[in-house]
Amino acid sequence: MSTFLQLAQKLRMETTDSGTGPTTVVSQVGELGRMVQWIVDAWTELQQDRDDWLWMRKSFTVNTVAADGAYVYTDCTDTVSGMAIARFARWYQRSFKAYLSADGVGSEYPLIWLEWNRFRRIYRYGTQTDGQPTHVSMDPTQAFVLGPKPDAVYVISGDYQLGPQTLAANGDIPEMPTRFHNLIVYEAMIRYGFNRVAPEALQLAQTEGARLRDALERGQLPAITFGGPLA
Repeated sequence: MSTFLQLAQKLRMETTDSGTGPTTVVSQVGELGRMVQWIVDAWTELQQDRDDWLWMRKSFTVNTVAADGAYVYTDCTDTVSGMAIARFARWYQRSFKAYLSADGVGSEYPLIWLEWNRFRRIYRYGTQTDGQPTHVSMDPTQAFVLGPKPDAVYVISGDYQLGPQTLAANGDIPEMPTRFHNLIVYEAMIRYGFNRVAPEALQLAQTEGARLRDALERGQLPAITFGGPLA
């Protein structure tokens, strides 16, 4: 496990023959400030390289309000933390489920995902009658929308992708599995190599980083699956 400060210190050690530090990541300027920022940028971009990293997939739940058919991520509760979602990237489209609160979880059923334009043609034109939601979509504001609009309290659950974590304090720990933390240093070293025209550092970072990235992708991307026979 590596903290933000330890990652910055390792970057300094891997790229500089003299000097020590940083002793803190806060308010650094000059060369140390650039190294701190390279760690921040490398981690932020690594999280956004793929939209299906397993460590960033989380579950949520929300209770609907009768006649309210749209819910933003801050309306929803992360099922592990028990807190309102604060960092959000996207919904997992085919993960949505629902049940009538009064009937209990035993009545849970899947919601069918529709592309927004199709959903809008069905549920957002003319006069609509509230009822049991059967379909879900995402509107242009990234709220998920239910059709029909619920006629009672339903419990909606599913999965969402976390928005990127930003490293800020000395003790902040990147949220991905700890065995891959060195990849952040290698990604930052690539920035150092280009900035300082340092081919040795660049080559080391690209070679070792590629190996670690391969391992990360094997361990933290969904397994490839194949559909069943067509007939």
